[in-house]
Amino acid sequence: MKMTRNFLVSVIIASVAIGPGPKGASATEIPDGQSYTNSLGMTFVRIEAGRFEMGFKGKPLREELLTKKGTFVDGDFDERPRHRVTISKRFYMGVCEVTNAQYEQFDPGHGRQRGRGGVSIGDDEAVVVVSWNEAVAFCKWLSEKEGLPYRLPTEAEWEYACRAGTKTAFNTGEVLSAGIAKGPGSRLTVGVTEANAWGLFDMHGNVEEWCQDWYGPYESGDQVDPVGRADGHFKVTRGGSHSTEDYYLRSCNRLGSMAEDKQWMIGFRVVAGEMLETEPLPAVEPPACQQNVRQTVAAAVGPAPRAPGGDPDKPYFRGPRQVVKIADGARGPLFAQHNHFMAVTDCPNGDLMAAWFSCNEEMGRELSIAASRLRYGSDEWDEASLFWDCPDRNDHTQILWHDGEGTIYHMNGLGLKFRRLAVLQRKSRDNGATWSKARLILPHHDVGTGKVVESLFRAADGKLILPMDGRGSLIQISEDDGQTWYDSGGNIRGTHAGVTQLSDGRLMAFGRHGAIDGKMPISESSDMGKTWSYRASPFPSIHTGRRVGVLMLKEGPGPRGALFMAAFCTNMMITDVTGNERPITGLYAAISTDDGKTWPWRRLISDDGPGRYVGTMDGDPILMSASQSEPVGYLTVCQSADGIVHLLSSWNHYAFNLKWLMTAPPAAPPPPPPPASRELPVKRSLPNVYRPLGPGAKGLPSQDEWKWNYNGRGFESDVVSVTGEGLLRMKTNEQQQFWLRTEEADVFGAVDPKKGFAAEIKTQVIGRTAEQRGVDLELYDGAGSRYAVTITDTGVYWYEGVVQSSSFLPFKQYVALAEGLDNTDGIHTYRVAVREDRVAQVYRDGELLGTEPLIYRTPRYPYIYFGMGQGAEGLVEYVSYDLSGPSRP
Repeated sequence: MKMTRNFLVSVIIASVAIGPGPKGASATEIPDGQSYTNSLGMTFVRIEAGRFEMGFKGKPLREELLTKKGTFVDGDFDERPRHRVTISKRFYMGVCEVTNAQYEQFDPGHGRQRGRGGVSIGDDEAVVVVSWNEAVAFCKWLSEKEGLPYRLPTEAEWEYACRAGTKTAFNTGEVLSAGIAKGPGSRLTVGVTEANAWGLFDMHGNVEEWCQDWYGPYESGDQVDPVGRADGHFKVTRGGSHSTEDYYLRSCNRLGSMAEDKQWMIGFRVVAGEMLETEPLPAVEPPACQQNVRQTVAAAVGPAPRAPGGDPDKPYFRGPRQVVKIADGARGPLFAQHNHFMAVTDCPNGDLMAAWFSCNEEMGRELSIAASRLRYGSDEWDEASLFWDCPDRNDHTQILWHDGEGTIYHMNGLGLKFRRLAVLQRKSRDNGATWSKARLILPHHDVGTGKVVESLFRAADGKLILPMDGRGSLIQISEDDGQTWYDSGGNIRGTHAGVTQLSDGRLMAFGRHGAIDGKMPISESSDMGKTWSYRASPFPSIHTGRRVGVLMLKEGPGPRGALFMAAFCTNMMITDVTGNERPITGLYAAISTDDGKTWPWRRLISDDGPGRYVGTMDGDPILMSASQSEPVGYLTVCQSADGIVHLLSSWNHYAFNLKWLMTAPPAAPPPPPPPASRELPVKRSLPNVYRPLGPGAKGLPSQDEWKWNYNGRGFESDVVSVTGEGLLRMKTNEQQQFWLRTEEADVFGAVDPKKGFAAEIKTQVIGRTAEQRGVDLELYDGAGSRYAVTITDTGVYWYEGVVQSSSFLPFKQYVALAEGLDNTDGIHTYRVAVREDRVAQVYRDGELLGTEPLIYRTPRYPYIYFGMGQGAEGLVEYVSYDLSGPSRP
């Protein structure tokens, strides 16, 4: 039977997919010179045996490398401990990465991958879109072709060769030499940039390079010829790539991916030398959430300890219970800064298991997946532990789901960069104690976004339905229990859609954004997602920082059971136990018993107690009461075998039964008294000052570390100028409004909300359009708090509206602190002093105008704004602030 070249290639790949392959063929001796060139035109240079220090060098990194919030002055956590490594045998390393022309002599069909991701088209460009398995297969083919032992380098060999005797961040010094790093769209031609001292090109950038090792944490102590771990999830890559910040191109930086992953940032280079026989380090122990997992299932049925007596006829509610428990200041592999995008499942043994992403910033490469377990019979969630973390990849979005038959599914994005995600899947048959080897079910990084969305479920016909974000929202379908998937073809309105199936087989979805008449959109499909129709729901639309939770419950008076939906609202009316309507704000739930036609039961997700502060996303405090609950979070919901519904936000766990959901809430208690003012220390002037002119001034704010943003036509210079007296003149027409923001780490970005702070603007309002803002001063502490005032010609106003993003705030959502003033008669000083309890005291020329609590805003980063509304004019002498604590003028 005639076998094609592509068939032979696939056979070679299959033969090496489970291991490194045989020791290199040695029919021909490796050349003994300083260098040699093989039959493919690949040049190799001899790397002598030696010793070096592997890992982070200890010297603080240069500031210009720290361009992202997930980059650190002492490198990444996995670059430590630094340890001494001996390379005991010399080897030959390719002076360049393998090129398209060289690789395609092994696999001619790879030519179809040229240009993927917009890179690597030419013959002499580094080959990309090659998996680790394929790179190893190439080495095996080359070994057999030449009779020499070719293989991938070990991670230690790679770093040793990259450093070439240096101890600095790069082999060019503490910063990378100009011209080495390559940006998006660059040609990946090999060997044209500066070589290191040992004659190796492109060790920093161009493309990442596969190494032999399984990725795992370093161990201390001297090591000889280390080969990594015995097993793992990821194969190491090194060197960084094009379109990547210099921080990730450092000599000691570690990256990696799944062995089957193929992306346009990873290629490889080859070494010639026998396979090392060093004993690998043992595979990493499973995380805490996978340890000591009880396997008995009897406890999962019968009366539930979370609902005393397990009586479904008695209302039951428990919460909020904190799920996210990560040590303060943690920055790898879990991070204290930002934890979000929750997933939850019940386990056959009665446990609950939750997973979420943990990072410093959502688009960062440091993002990892954390997990925790609420063990059956326990009242508290475990401390968080690492669940999944492809090194230096943005592993955005995850799903946990129990199929009701003993199998738990974990699905996750596999990052290339943010929004460039393949999707992996693994399964557990022992309550999440162990998992099958992950495999890619949607392997392409350039199709959609790869963001999986909570609410995976099995349809009535046995198909698995997987909601995703891609062209807005869509679903993937599997007819073989997750082995293969296909796109249904249709688009759900909005993003982050929660999907369920109704009793007549139709699919129903609730989306974020895409409002219809101001209401959350409902999408319905009668053909399993091929086409969708859209209509307005009775619920308010939701926006940034929020995701719905949808679940068809196992019981209830509906055709298949009650339909549960949870989301967020502002001043939505509900009917309480007295029969009166009253407004609620925050997280709520609704129940339908007629497949979503009507929703007669709605109530706030709260313990209905007196007002008290609880944590919400990232632990930021919000007031919870009978009228107010969490304002933000990505919701996930499941129902355990005991009938209890478990709703998790980005921070908390709420447990309740259907009876509680269908019981009218209590009447609202009287509102809490406003916060009291208190005497603050006097500080006449604040130390950090922006002035348009004067010592150290640079002119326009954008020249002095202030970012410019506006609505309307024009540029900063069209609405802002500096007068001869050194004042900033600001003037907008009725179509213009603007703000200026600074958030640099060494200025306002270093704010600590636990200390309190103060900011001040000295300004004169010359005029403004009625019902529009005047001069704005807004403060954001990076922990969910907004403090915003606008100064008009006749008053000072405090923002307490509902906008939770960094947009221009509507004047109608401000309330008056003081009116009847004359702010046009000269320059006045306005100070906002924020106390450590997140209460602000607002002053005009030293006189207290009001005392106001924080207004919650979706947390992002700390910064200070000043600016102006539409059709206004004013002068600013300075803007100043003090991060040491609150003070009065």
